[in-house]
Amino acid sequence: MKILLSKLPDSPWWGCGVPSYDDNPAMQLGVKPNQKKLIKERSQLISILKNIDIKVLEIPFPDEFDSEPKKHDFVFIRDPFISDQNGNAIILKMRQPNRISESLVVASLLENLGLNIIHLPDKPNMYAEGGEFYYCAKENILFSGISRNSILGAETVSELLNVDELVILDSSSFHLDTFFTPVLNPNGLICALIVCMEILSSNSVKDLNHFANKKGIPIINVPIQDSIGTKNSPGSFSANALPLPGVLIGPNHFTNRDIDIQLEKMDVMRIVTSTTQFELSGGSIHCITNEI
Repeated sequence: MKILLSKLPDSPWWGCGVPSYDDNPAMQLGVKPNQKKLIKERSQLISILKNIDIKVLEIPFPDEFDSEPKKHDFVFIRDPFISDQNGNAIILKMRQPNRISESLVVASLLENLGLNIIHLPDKPNMYAEGGEFYYCAKENILFSGISRNSILGAETVSELLNVDELVILDSSSFHLDTFFTPVLNPNGLICALIVCMEILSSNSVKDLNHFANKKGIPIINVPIQDSIGTKNSPGSFSANALPLPGVLIGPNHFTNRDIDIQLEKMDVMRIVTSTTQFELSGGSIHCITNEI
């Protein structure tokens, strides 16, 4: 497997101060990340990935996004595309207006890496962002939120990926990866679901329980503090994790430390590495990585 990251911009990342989007409670308006700490945290994540035999690819940060007005969100490379992890990349259509241009730019960068590019059709109400998806390639299952994703966007991505099952989850959070992650066993099969159930709609709670019962896997319910949190009480981003076969990489331990023991019994290694400076702009490990 290969993991893609964006390089940091030449100028300090959000050196002019973090912006704020209405639906992302973690973004701390005007705060300037500590650049030395940011670089260290990013380097530690890359070292961890390489140490578990993951090939890491880095694409250059586009110059046009480093001029005024700054568009440093591109570092969250998860959002402009989703890959089938077999040579094809679907270029997504973002709902957040400040980020629409990222999709156009990332397409050419991915082409340079040799990926086959597929664009979402240009239709009304066609929205899809990478942070709203988890694609489990081994079982060909796609999980999708429908906050920034539209239902049409989620269904179209599932059709383009030709998935065997689409699981749609409705929540009060802007991205699925802020409160949910699947867990993969060493064979790449889904062996558990970690989720903050209180963020889900009642219908989605039923749907997720049905999925888990059908698969015979546990749902590990975590408190809102383990997710993105709220405007008044920012969370730890623990659920914003990168699930790899037999490994789950996250930025913080879960409030219930017994979850690590549960994962160990599933033969899943839990790795924690800090992303405090990325979190100032409302993202963490799943946001700054993308499988290709």
